Amino acid sequence: MFLEVKNLKKEYIVEDNFIREKKAVLNDVSFSLARGEILSVVGESGAGKSTIGRILLRISRPTSGEILFMGKPLSECNIGDIQMIFQDPYSSLNPAMKVKNILSEPLRGIGITDPDILREKVDNIMKEVWLEESYKDKYPRELSGGQRQRVGIGAAMIVNPKLVVCDEPVASLDMSIQNQILSLLKKFNRENNTTILFISHDLGVVYNISDRVLLLYKGEVQEIRKTEDFFRHPESEYGKYFLEGVVLP
Repeated sequence: MFLEVKNLKKEYIVEDNFIREKKAVLNDVSFSLARGEILSVVGESGAGKSTIGRILLRISRPTSGEILFMGKPLSECNIGDIQMIFQDPYSSLNPAMKVKNILSEPLRGIGITDPDILREKVDNIMKEVWLEESYKDKYPRELSGGQRQRVGIGAAMIVNPKLVVCDEPVASLDMSIQNQILSLLKKFNRENNTTILFISHDLGVVYNISDRVLLLYKGEVQEIRKTEDFFRHPESEYGKYFLEGVVLP
């Protein structure tokens, strides 16, 4: 299996009136991902969706559990194998860097420093994410929200990651731009076999992009099923409640 998450638990210490206690954000979460699959993680705010993403990116450490990536512990995966696309394309981009430098920085991070190679890869990824060459010398403030998000996608994809964690990547964009970004993600998934963990609260987007859906409630897995089955025939009581009122095409 490409990615295996086994019995994942994440606890935080919280203080209330000088009393310290543990709060479980994830509790015994297990799931797997096949290579090239798009799995969406859904649930109410505070369900633990983004915590899973942070743990996969090694920004946060789990309290317990095991994660195997391509058969090896997550800690042994190569730099660049797992990348992130953020919700807010403006705050995630360095405002002091031009687009060409934002795009080349991940390559430098994996040890590519030859100027000719950097230039070629930046030019290629800009074409891949539908950005004109003239944007290379622009700063993030000079771009629209959709253009900034395409830069963010380019920065993630330029190192040819095997897994990309998308944390609400279209939440701040209008509908027409959302569709462009989703088409771009599907293109990388289809052409490069890029596996995607897609975190979202927008069920319409989830329905259109996912192969399977994982539903969380208070840090626990309620369902993990094929998209069509989940939306049309939820099995858990919480799933039925969560999807109440959702209108499908």
